[in-house]
Amino acid sequence: MYRKIRFLLFGLLLLILLSGCFEVSTLIKVKKDGSGTIEETVLFNEGMMSGMMSGFGMEAEKETEEQENSFYDEEKLKKDITKYGENVSYVSSKPLEKNGKVGYEVIYAFEDITKLTVNENPAGSAMGNMPMMGTTGEQPSENLSFEFKKGKTSELTIKYPKLSEEIDKAEEEVPEEVEDMEMDPSEMEMMKAMFAGMKFSMKFEFDGKITKTNATNRDGSTITFVEMDFDEILKDTENFKKLNSLKENQKEMKKIMKNFPGVKIEMNEELKVQFK
Repeated sequence: MYRKIRFLLFGLLLLILLSGCFEVSTLIKVKKDGSGTIEETVLFNEGMMSGMMSGFGMEAEKETEEQENSFYDEEKLKKDITKYGENVSYVSSKPLEKNGKVGYEVIYAFEDITKLTVNENPAGSAMGNMPMMGTTGEQPSENLSFEFKKGKTSELTIKYPKLSEEIDKAEEEVPEEVEDMEMDPSEMEMMKAMFAGMKFSMKFEFDGKITKTNATNRDGSTITFVEMDFDEILKDTENFKKLNSLKENQKEMKKIMKNFPGVKIEMNEELKVQFK
């Protein structure tokens, strides 16, 4: 679990650096028969994206009256159903403008959650799979697996993918001086400005009452699988430094991550939920 959390955090940071300021939220609604919907919301800071593209020598598309939101492409979103696996259909989508960001909301429906393909990284599904630094060739799966039992009381089991030996090796080869590298105040302020407003979340909402679960983060019939709010994470400099100072000590890691401001992560290798 320690390595899984470290790579989840690393993957999100990498996507941020490559994609600019954005928010990604995924809400998976599960019905008693194992079917349900996926509500995906993606918002970009268009100003930062344009600046980054210019910095790389690329020109961003200029908006016209007919194209007010260059990030919303309904036809592309319809084709994107393939990323979620079998028996998934497009329901609806719409452009969004919120908190100075622009993007879209899209809803897909699925017939069988056990056939669903969901990237454990909430940004991964929306932004596309990114190769893990230090790995080559075919990339290991980052997809969650689901087991479902239908009955008077239905039960869903969500499992993390196992990290490959290649990923383990990649982390082990990170120099200790890099892991323990400290940022000076000016670098921290630059990070706060760069990551301002960045948020990621993946939640599961169950149709009915949850009767039993081992979930780390639960609110009524909704379970937060992962949530990161970088405004909160970077608010306390000392707390942020703990992310780089964590050693391979599960007890220490769980204690810190459980109450880490701006971070909610499912701490169990297998999440079980019974509901009716």
